[in-house]
Formats: sequence, structure tokens, C-alpha cells
Amino acid sequence: MTPTIRPFEATDREAAVELFLQLNRHEFAITGDRRTDRGGAEFCVEDMIQAVGQGAVALVAEIAGSVVGLLVWAACDEEAYMAEAVRRHGSVQDIVISEAHRGQGIGQALLAEAERLTREAGMRRLKLTVLSGNDVAVDAYGRFGFRDYARVMIKDFD
Repeated sequence: MTPTIRPFEATDREAAVELFLQLNRHEFAITGDRRTDRGGAEFCVEDMIQAVGQGAVALVAEIAGSVVGLLVWAACDEEAYMAEAVRRHGSVQDIVISEAHRGQGIGQALLAEAERLTREAGMRRLKLTVLSGNDVAVDAYGRFGFRDYARVMIKDFD
């Protein structure tokens, strides 16, 4: 079933909390450093709402009246070291699909909307970040046309 993509509304808050809770738990299984409590997910939603207040766009994917996916997109231009043609770019800040609806093309539909927003703003590049080890997401992004560009490395201390 094809999802309806629409702007996030205040009435979607609880669904967004549930989606971020699922995302945080999924990412915890990969990294071991994500909060897996409801408070962590609520923080993610508050952060998203703040980003929207600063110009980001939050979208939801809805099927049969239920929110099954969420994407946060923002226009970015803070990378002064980049060539002028790609300095201003679209950025997928967050994307999450409910566990029950993964693999059904919902993420691809949300990414298509992020691409549309990017092109509509006259930008030539769309970026996102994915965790090392999140192979399912890496494969999905690759099918959409994303490619590896950079690697973020960390070193933890005791």
C-alpha cells in the first residue's frame, strides 16, 4: 500500500515518540550507546519540533490513518570549505519507519519527498548519515542512489 506523505502535526506527537523509541532501540542494538527509554524518544521529538521551528521540515508517512514513518529534512549551508555549487544542500536529519512496516517502500517514499524538497530549493546535493553496522539502512539508501562519501570515527574513553 502506498503511504500518504504529509507534514507532521501536533496530533502525531505520540506516534513520533513511538517511532523514535523503536529507532533508538534498533540503534542501541548496533552501537550500545542509545537511550532506550521513553524519555530518550520524547527528547528526540522535542529536538525535532525545535528544528522545525528553525526551518526544518518534518514529514510523516501514513497508511490507513496510522503514522508508520517519519522524516526530518533541513536545508544546510554551514560547510564553508565546500565548493559553492554544493555548499547549500538538503539534509535528512532523521528517518524512521515502524518495525512492522519496514521493507515496504515507505522509506523510499519519504526519501523521494526529501529529494523533491532539495531540488525545489535549487540544491544539487542531499546528504544523510547512517550508523556503521546498520546494513539494512545502508542497502536501502544505496537503492535510492546514495553512495559513501565520508566516514565518522569515534574513540571512547573510560
